[in-house]
Amino acid sequence: MALRTPSRGRLTLLGIGLAIVLFLAINLLAGGLLRSTRLDLTEDGLFTLASGTKEVLRSIEEPIDLRFYYSKRLDELGPYFASYANRVDELLTEYQRLSNGKIRIERLDPQPFSPEEDLAVAEGLQGLPVHDDGTLAYFGLSGRNSTDDDQVLPYLAPERGDFLEYDLSKMIYDLSHPEKPVVAVLGDLPLMGGQFNQFNQFDQGRPWLVLDSMFQFFDVRFLGGKRDRIDDDVDIVMLAQPEHLDDATRYAIDQYVMRGGHVLAFIDPFSEAMAGASPAAGGEGDAIGAMAPLLTSWGVSIAPHEVVGDAMAAQRVTARVNGRQAVIQYLPWLALGEANLARGDVVTADLERVTLNSAGAISPTEGATTTLEPLIVSSPQVMAIDDQKLRFAPDPAALIADFAPTGEALTMAARITGPVDSAFPDGPPEGANAELAKEHLAKAKAPLNLILVADTDLLSDHTWVRQQSLLGRDIAVPIANNGDLAINALDSLHGSQGLIGLRGRGLSVRPFEVVEAMTQDAEIKFRAKEQELLGKIKDTQDKIAALQKEEQSSGVIMTSEQQAEIDDFRAEMIGLRQELRGVQRSLRQDVESLATRVKVLNIWTVPILVAVFAVGLALVRRFRAARFAHAHGADLRHGT
Repeated sequence: MALRTPSRGRLTLLGIGLAIVLFLAINLLAGGLLRSTRLDLTEDGLFTLASGTKEVLRSIEEPIDLRFYYSKRLDELGPYFASYANRVDELLTEYQRLSNGKIRIERLDPQPFSPEEDLAVAEGLQGLPVHDDGTLAYFGLSGRNSTDDDQVLPYLAPERGDFLEYDLSKMIYDLSHPEKPVVAVLGDLPLMGGQFNQFNQFDQGRPWLVLDSMFQFFDVRFLGGKRDRIDDDVDIVMLAQPEHLDDATRYAIDQYVMRGGHVLAFIDPFSEAMAGASPAAGGEGDAIGAMAPLLTSWGVSIAPHEVVGDAMAAQRVTARVNGRQAVIQYLPWLALGEANLARGDVVTADLERVTLNSAGAISPTEGATTTLEPLIVSSPQVMAIDDQKLRFAPDPAALIADFAPTGEALTMAARITGPVDSAFPDGPPEGANAELAKEHLAKAKAPLNLILVADTDLLSDHTWVRQQSLLGRDIAVPIANNGDLAINALDSLHGSQGLIGLRGRGLSVRPFEVVEAMTQDAEIKFRAKEQELLGKIKDTQDKIAALQKEEQSSGVIMTSEQQAEIDDFRAEMIGLRQELRGVQRSLRQDVESLATRVKVLNIWTVPILVAVFAVGLALVRRFRAARFAHAHGADLRHGT
């Protein structure tokens, strides 16, 4: 008796059933054996723990207790919070696993008027209003070490999701390293408050955000007034635009370096943060002049009254050009990417974007005994701009028209190392404490370790941070790595490298590099011609106005030759205006053409490819069906 062959329909159902069973089995097996395995397809590896995090977790010696607060009421607002909370929970579980149990996690759901809510409020978490009746929800993290030092992330904002790993690791690092290095800040930069924001409003007394991270990692001291000596327990001196140094304070800095001290210096030829409301204003002090003896002894110089203008890195701003609002490059405001940052130095190796405003250029002095290693450099499309052109009503279009690139990149931040001699070879300055002469050092005990940045505006909030509001809370979202640069520099000078690799990951700004490059090329190519045509148009208008004024003042009617001359001038002006419109159109036609091509690619190319694939698949199936029918027809004809 012949076996009965199952029908094609039954075989299909059986295959589907086996596929489902196999799928479930693979998922169960993977869930048990591959719990710690991840596939991260993001550009910055945002879901892959960095080596810095693993180093921090391995270095934990005492237990750290974390409380993860998440109100389930936030689920009512949709998957926005729920999915992010799940990500936080998974990351905390991974931290716990890699710390070999040194991290202990407690998960709490603070319901209204519950002990958990009281605990959340006591630990400083921010409540989020979720109902009109005033009910609050909580989404944050608190931590405590074995010596009762505590840290808190009052609100785990989904908007800061790209920085989640850094925020968590920073908290754990701080709890596991309760003794902080001492950073002494000396200078006139108003870091503790007083700056103009991006809306040109003065924020009185609000500390700059870069200080938040400095306070997290360092014991920060502000040195004011005259200093005869810098204490030996100071690990790093941070010079922040010291414009009013006397000889005694200069000598204190000099001898600190001679004793082997480390220095991070922000020295700016034109500090907009100090100047006031806009680049049109000007500061009264001169940090370069005040620091000149020390800079010379360290083998470096910063060109006074000159700022770097870079056509390739220039940011685009809204300005009034030729009587109308326009978006145009402003050469002294720079957005510098990976090509401008030293990849071989831990300070800048992991940074993506640094923004500088009116920065200066650093160069070694002749006969210097130190070595200058650039950290931030410009492109070759660069020139020095006199800061007087920026102090009073700067004209972006005029700067572009006068732009003449030197073809040589300039250094705006550098590491300077090597043996140095004192800037005071004859001892303390006149009038100094006599006891200082006994301790005087003419040569440094250890090689100089200095990081010099020829800009101070990069520390100002509006240069690198944007504020976002969610549920009544202001969230600071970095758009550049300026804060990371400052903290990395301090970490590097102190010698702790654990968190440097975490900073600079996942910036929220993704510039359209091709579009920006095309726009920059067009600016340089056409702005000079635009200014030339505008000058000719103004000359023509002046000639017409002069002839008309002559007629009005003399009372004599113009001759036919004079009227013809005016007509010729007007015809010339019309031609110049038409040429000007063509130049202005050229400024944007390449970008508009690219935008059109991208739209075509997005709107039509993919659907066409899908359609072509579908048609091809249908033809293949038809061809296979025809071959199958032909083969079986031949078998029937042969009686098989």
